[in-house]
Amino acid sequence: MASEVSVVECGSYDYGAVKAAVSESLSNIGGMRRFVKAGDKVLLKVNLLSASSPEAAITTHPSIVKAVIVEVQACGGKVVIGDSPGGPFDEGSLRRAYERSGLKAVAEETGASLNYDTSSMVVSYPTGRFLKRLDVGKYLGDADVVITMPKMKTHVFMQFTGATKILFGVVPGLTKAVYHMKFKDADMFADMLLDILGYVKPTLSIMDGVVGLEGDGPGASGVPRQVGVILAGSDSIALDLVAVSIISMEPSDVPPLRRAVARGLSTGRLSDVKIIGAQLDQLRVDFKKPNSRSGIIAKVLSSSIVRSVFMSLLASYPEANSGCVRCGICMRNCPASAITISERAHMDLKKCIRCYCCHELCPHKAIDLRRSILSRLLFR
Repeated sequence: MASEVSVVECGSYDYGAVKAAVSESLSNIGGMRRFVKAGDKVLLKVNLLSASSPEAAITTHPSIVKAVIVEVQACGGKVVIGDSPGGPFDEGSLRRAYERSGLKAVAEETGASLNYDTSSMVVSYPTGRFLKRLDVGKYLGDADVVITMPKMKTHVFMQFTGATKILFGVVPGLTKAVYHMKFKDADMFADMLLDILGYVKPTLSIMDGVVGLEGDGPGASGVPRQVGVILAGSDSIALDLVAVSIISMEPSDVPPLRRAVARGLSTGRLSDVKIIGAQLDQLRVDFKKPNSRSGIIAKVLSSSIVRSVFMSLLASYPEANSGCVRCGICMRNCPASAITISERAHMDLKKCIRCYCCHELCPHKAIDLRRSILSRLLFR
């Protein structure tokens, strides 16, 4: 049976329009009562990358979160909003992110809870391909139902971040750096994400694609782009497949989708997804792609040995520009400890693993991704 993905047009974040679009999107796939029953503790796993305003299009918009909370509460579910943003996983960081993103106000208005539990646990996942044990936030284990709420964004490492990539947020705080060091290239990292997806098994995903983020996302270096859509479905991979089609990306260029096909989790064909609602041809936009070509390079280099050598020669590398204020966020979050701070941030490219965490988390747009001479010659 084909996976169902609901696609509904929504042109603005006006709450009335969002509420109607979320309701229609859920109705297309059986309604919220199909997924939530009275008494369920429901985790809304939002995209809370950093303490960013809704207008920056980096985090899940509070209007959509509010509309989903209302739907869950109408079924008798108890809502907890949670995520582990980039950087340290502590109460202060969470408070700043919740307030800046507008989610604190939504929680106060609706009576939903915000997660401040920063404890973690190690869980067993014997059927994982690469991860047999996972480090996850305890707040995940407390939930009866997990609803992911990704933002439609490009990503300099994974090319696209959606319903699959959002689950990296269940890995607490700086433990993410350990995973980046262990799974260094794009395909390995994507396989790790698919293992996390297999463990969490979110009940439902609702994607904020009203205003997406194109270019060098998923953080402050990306550019907001009107798309005008809300997606919903219970199959995260199918939802991502539909989303990348809307923004005119090739699934084979997106490592999590490419590896999902290799592992038999998806055919990678849009024709094998049952799309309910709006016609995709009426919605498509041509997103500006990320500057990094790591995902494409990993695809064309089939040998893992050759790939490990040439990734460092072909992949884009980070470089601080004159906007660097020496705040040290990049240095503190570098998995490879490849950054030092002097007049500005300095990246030791011999240590750099090309994960682009520094670029992703810099709030000042002060880290550029530079293409090597060899990359420019091969990929003009």
